[in-house]
Amino acid sequence: MQCHYANPVLEINLLRQPPFSADCTELFCDQCSHLHTIFKPGKYDIISVADMDSVRVRVDMKGMDVCQEHDKKIKFYCQDHSKLCCSTCAFIHRKCEHVDELSSLSEQTRPELDALKESLQQIESDAEYIIDECKKSENDLNESIANMSVEVDEIQTRFNKLFENAKTTMLTEANGVKSKEMKKLDDRSAETTKLKEEITQLLPICVTLLEHGTPQQMFILSKYIDEKDHIMKASISAQQEVKLKQKLSVSFPRGLYELLELGENVMKLNSERKKTDQASPDCPSTLSRPVTLELIVSVDLPKTGDDEDYPFLTGLDFLPDGRLVAVDNTNCKCIIFNELLQIQGSPYTFQSNPFSVCACQNGLAVTGFDNTLHLLSVSSNNVISLKREIGTSSQFDSICHKTPSVMVVSAAKYQHPARMITMDGVELDFDRVEFPKKEYNIEESMCTYVQYNNTLVLTDRDAHTVNMYDIMKGTSRAVTDGNIQKPGNVCVGPGDTVMVCSSLNNSIVHLTVTGEILGTYLVDIGYLQSLSMSKDGTKLAVSNNVEGMNKLQLYKISHT
Repeated sequence: MQCHYANPVLEINLLRQPPFSADCTELFCDQCSHLHTIFKPGKYDIISVADMDSVRVRVDMKGMDVCQEHDKKIKFYCQDHSKLCCSTCAFIHRKCEHVDELSSLSEQTRPELDALKESLQQIESDAEYIIDECKKSENDLNESIANMSVEVDEIQTRFNKLFENAKTTMLTEANGVKSKEMKKLDDRSAETTKLKEEITQLLPICVTLLEHGTPQQMFILSKYIDEKDHIMKASISAQQEVKLKQKLSVSFPRGLYELLELGENVMKLNSERKKTDQASPDCPSTLSRPVTLELIVSVDLPKTGDDEDYPFLTGLDFLPDGRLVAVDNTNCKCIIFNELLQIQGSPYTFQSNPFSVCACQNGLAVTGFDNTLHLLSVSSNNVISLKREIGTSSQFDSICHKTPSVMVVSAAKYQHPARMITMDGVELDFDRVEFPKKEYNIEESMCTYVQYNNTLVLTDRDAHTVNMYDIMKGTSRAVTDGNIQKPGNVCVGPGDTVMVCSSLNNSIVHLTVTGEILGTYLVDIGYLQSLSMSKDGTKLAVSNNVEGMNKLQLYKISHT
């Protein structure tokens, strides 16, 4: 039955509030509320919205909260298989160790869903950029053909008949090139438009859930979007890898008077592809290209205060505000540096040797020798304090973020050299990745994760190899090169590239996620240990491991 209010939900704030059926959770005007009690069986408690503390707005989940296999409401989540479950699924997964009710898992889902919403918006922005780029390529093709026509017509006044025949031949060939190119552009635009339409459908649900949804709905949508997010990023990434434009032009021989003897061969069509040098400033994943590193500041790391030995910085990362965080393995410390690499505040002291650090908006995560993940908070005035500690199944070395609530770690002496761990301490494996059948000791293998390309990067020090794993497709690529010698720590570089410490030849190797080497940069400190890029992609911090000569350096990153 259609209520006389055009949109009852939007009319809640009218001076004269409509009544509300608590049993049916529906909004009515006065006339419809009377009809509701007549035509709908049962007893109803109809109250005024003005008398309610709040009205829960029902969110249409578009079937995402229903099990596609059993057509039942989703009420559980299996951590072992990363699967949303109905009651039937939960029975099937009864032997799994971590099958939990949504109500016990979804309290902390809002930050993750909010971050995924931002990711969707960024993908939408990238999609719009690609669509605009396709339109611009079409306009450029049309403009170049128009320019050729004008250029030909200027010469045609003298060589009218001959030029007319040549022009027809040339334009036919040019339009044939355009037809082929337009098919590529149409296919590219259509694929991206389809992706954008899917995002347009998801974003309103996401926004509404963030404002009015239940925790369970937020959890379901976050898992649904998380899976879609990887697929969408992979699609956008594939589209962005091909940033080529085709431009058509015409050329004339020098001896114009000799053209009369050339017949229809008087003209030649030039089909030229030109790389796009710059991506849109709104598009975060810029075209992978070489960079230059300019040393800003370099400091020695002598023993100070209560240090038992020379500082050995095995882990570096930047806070979102630009401060640099380092862990000193030998002296069991966590240290904050400013932009001049001056120590800020008092270092935090661990009970055992720390290995690596990962910084985020909410604080720090530090791996350690004692099979413990230390979660620390950092104040604006450089006070570091312990929030809590998580025991881990094995020693974790390097650490980085996969999502705001999930981290990727390199695992020493474990069957899988890289794993995932949540902020709640749940450890997960990369199910689609086939790792080499070998175990690594501490520092023998380091990892990082390129979020935009869903690429896990894992170094093999003794094999002088950098392994790239596409966790969505389950494919891998091993990169070996004479410039990669004893690869150590690795981090995400500018434009979703990868930067690796080549320890044996004191250099940083810059790679794409497809394994192409963009550049090698010599660093004037012996045996590189760790590196990290700032969140804005403009600075690179580097440390080394030479006892008594340890240094910490900061470089400016510029695109060439």
